[in-house]
Amino acid sequence: MKYKNVVLTKRGGPDVLQIVENELHTPTNKEVQIKILACGVGRTDIAMRYGYYPFSPKIPFVPGYEIVGIIEAVGNEVTQFRVGDTVAALTVYGGYSEYIYLGEQHLVKVPENVKIEEAVALILNYVTAYQMLKRIAKIKRGNKILITGVNGGVGSALLDIGILEGLDIYGLASKHNHDAITKKGAIPIDYTTKDWVRVIRKKEFDGLDFVFDCVGKSYINKGFSLLKKGGKLVEYGYPNFSGMLLGIFKIILLNALPNSKKAEFYGISGIYKKDKSTILTDLKKLLSLLKEKKIKPIINSRMPLLEASKANRILETKSVLGKIVLLDPTLL
Repeated sequence: MKYKNVVLTKRGGPDVLQIVENELHTPTNKEVQIKILACGVGRTDIAMRYGYYPFSPKIPFVPGYEIVGIIEAVGNEVTQFRVGDTVAALTVYGGYSEYIYLGEQHLVKVPENVKIEEAVALILNYVTAYQMLKRIAKIKRGNKILITGVNGGVGSALLDIGILEGLDIYGLASKHNHDAITKKGAIPIDYTTKDWVRVIRKKEFDGLDFVFDCVGKSYINKGFSLLKKGGKLVEYGYPNFSGMLLGIFKIILLNALPNSKKAEFYGISGIYKKDKSTILTDLKKLLSLLKEKKIKPIINSRMPLLEASKANRILETKSVLGKIVLLDPTLL
């Protein structure tokens, strides 16, 4: 039996993603065969496509950082899952496909009665946000925070979880996204027309408890300047490797300053490679919150699974609020 996936054939724009046909095989040992129902599309995929991401494999490969699917076959040593289970996995690559083979140690069961597209939006964006809020910042109810890219996938997740945790939130976003951000319960600031540092300083004389920044460059120093004593700047999700190195260098310099403020960089791929246990634990917690309707991922658009090239182009050329999700055509 044959199946199709979308392969990155060379570095470049969305057109380098090509649909290829493959042959299914029987899973071995602790491996499971998963029919993919949903795959998220994110800026990490774009970074991989241009060769900016340090954890991408050699070309050719199938992009796709996160999947939800149903198990159709299992290897003879699989003990934790069975055929018919719906599962989620942080794949880093391989998700733009009708099928994927993964070891059972990478899987988390997805509860019944949750929307597949919302479940897949948790795996990268919400786990990243949850870990930064709960494990790095160790936020407390009433903390005041700034999210610089609040309209993005991780930014909107930080907003959703932050509101649930009782935080006071400022979010930088272009004007057309302000209504949606306000409805969520945050204070939007238009970074394109206002001196956002001055705006926040006028509102928060004592400074902010935390700043979560995915832009880097000048935003690192600006965000750091808004912190109160004992506050922390958390950097994440830079669009390229050189930006990440520059950001880490700036963080080292900021941490050397004689004050009580701190800065830190978060990267989910590096954490997953070292020890996936906290990521899987937090994903289970988030899936429970989704089932209880305590969080609600913003889904920007739903597209057929193999239209990854089109989805990449949309994400790369437009301001997208929330998550673009590729779905099995039967779910559209």
